[in-house]
Amino acid sequence: MSTFLPPPRVVITGHKTDGTSVFTADKTSKPFKPLGQTGTSFNSIHSSPSFPVSNTTPIRDLSTTLPKCPQNGVLFYTTDFAPYSSAPMHRTTTVDYTVILSGEVVVQLDGGMEKVLKAGECIVQRGTNHVWENRTGEWCRAVFVMVASKEIELADGTMLVETQSNGTN
Repeated sequence: MSTFLPPPRVVITGHKTDGTSVFTADKTSKPFKPLGQTGTSFNSIHSSPSFPVSNTTPIRDLSTTLPKCPQNGVLFYTTDFAPYSSAPMHRTTTVDYTVILSGEVVVQLDGGMEKVLKAGECIVQRGTNHVWENRTGEWCRAVFVMVASKEIELADGTMLVETQSNGTN
């Protein structure tokens, strides 16, 4: 079985009062491990409560929270899926842009269809009910950008609302 992945380094830019660009932070993200030290972990890097995003609002420390996209905003985070781990079936009212950085993970939809995603591959999820499952003995790191979306309305008027999540997307 593989060892843990190192926490991601986060570099943040901003401006001086005269408008000159500067680096405002260069740090190692502290992972949030709600499932214990050996379980899946999360690194929430940046969030905005609204869109378009403000480039002057101070960046909050999100290291002790599960990734949750603001109702009208965006969220940028990483998830390290532990070997042989899975997340429960869930849906978010977001469009999720995901890139697998290392390892591989299976995405299974509520209709039973599934796809294996490997390092360098991407998925765009549009409010689907899904499960993430790492079926290997290696860690998998994925980066997510979640953008708030409208709820999906079916032809019969049924709304597909957010379902329970265990912190993974």
